Amino acid sequence: MLLEQLAQQLKNLTTLQALLEEEKRCLTEKDFSSFNETLFNKQKSLQTIATLDKKLTRAETLQQISESDELSALKDALEAKLQRCQKLNDMNGKLVALSMKSNKHLMQIMTQAKGRNSVTYNQKGSLQSGKLLGKNIQA
Repeated sequence: MLLEQLAQQLKNLTTLQALLEEEKRCLTEKDFSSFNETLFNKQKSLQTIATLDKKLTRAETLQQISESDELSALKDALEAKLQRCQKLNDMNGKLVALSMKSNKHLMQIMTQAKGRNSVTYNQKGSLQSGKLLGKNIQA
């Protein structure tokens, strides 16, 4: 029973790792159509992992694992897989932060450009906004 639970948790972490790699791909390629589905699946996977983890971290379960070489080896594999998932998740967090910073900078540039091009003056010298310079110009 315990061996099966540890094997299932390893499978769950493998699924999570694949989802994190897909999340990274979506972020780097700016594939936001797949991004929402990936995040939804990632959340479900995390819930599944947390539920099984509660069962595996009981004191009597941890004692059984420490007493068995086979179970200890499987636990070590779980910990290694979990560390890989944490690194991927951290990397994805940095990609999100970088993307947000880039988008903010782009919005600032666009706002500044719009502001410069949309203010003109009428014949009386009053400000007139909303019309772009360069419309209907004939040389």
